[in-house]
Amino acid sequence: MAVQRILGAGVIVGAAVGAMLAIQPAQASAATPIPAAPIPAGAKYVALGSSFAAGPGITPVEPGSPAACARSTRNYANLVAGHLKLALTDATCSGATTANVLTTSQAGQPPQINAVTADTKLVTMTIGGNDVNYLGSLDSYSCQDSGGASCGTVDQAAINAGLKTVGSRIAAVIDAVRARAPQAKIVVVDYQTILPVTGPLCTGVPMSDAHLAFERGVRTQLDAATRSAAAAHHATLVDVATASQSHNACSAAPWIEKYVVPAGIAPYHPKPAGMAAIATMVEGQLS
Repeated sequence: MAVQRILGAGVIVGAAVGAMLAIQPAQASAATPIPAAPIPAGAKYVALGSSFAAGPGITPVEPGSPAACARSTRNYANLVAGHLKLALTDATCSGATTANVLTTSQAGQPPQINAVTADTKLVTMTIGGNDVNYLGSLDSYSCQDSGGASCGTVDQAAINAGLKTVGSRIAAVIDAVRARAPQAKIVVVDYQTILPVTGPLCTGVPMSDAHLAFERGVRTQLDAATRSAAAAHHATLVDVATASQSHNACSAAPWIEKYVVPAGIAPYHPKPAGMAAIATMVEGQLS
């Protein structure tokens, strides 16, 4: 069965990111409290993030979406906007890093943060995974461990170094959103759990024990960094990582695809059921 890949899902963040992402402790302590008032119908909503927000492989594709971004009309942002009757600007793009949100163009688009304006009332984000090559390393290891050809390589040292700073990178995105839209509700949606957190894997998820142990460590550290950044910078966390543990790729009711998938489906990415569940969780926080 052919395995499809989304280009850019495993981007390792480049040197251009480093200069942007130092944050001062005073910024976190000076964060403006978020109003508790409900978000009214018609309010501006901006979605930021990578492929786990964009929804590659979930049809139909959002009209006007750059091919590389692969935004779905059934990603969680579109579902939330439809249910709550919000005016959505979907700036998400598959393969995005925090640099693509803050400073660096991607797929012919300006940095995603440009979509956030002073009248924005809601911002959601799922970001940071590509800064540490999370999806790229999963894809490369599964390719290697299934005997595939032309598999990517994994630089574990670079990933481990990235995990030490990814929390500050996510925090920098939160701070940048708040600076542009002081009255916006900021919701951080972390990454779905892809692999079972314990026990063996299943057919369609090829990975050696050593590679599995490494990837479980990456997931744990990325989840912790995301939670800490949201808490320290006064954003609302939607803890999809925990909620999806029983809906991993090997579960009876998965929210995430396996590595081996039909043509047109993105390996190790959210299923429509996963996007729907996330939308429900986001709406629960907003209510």
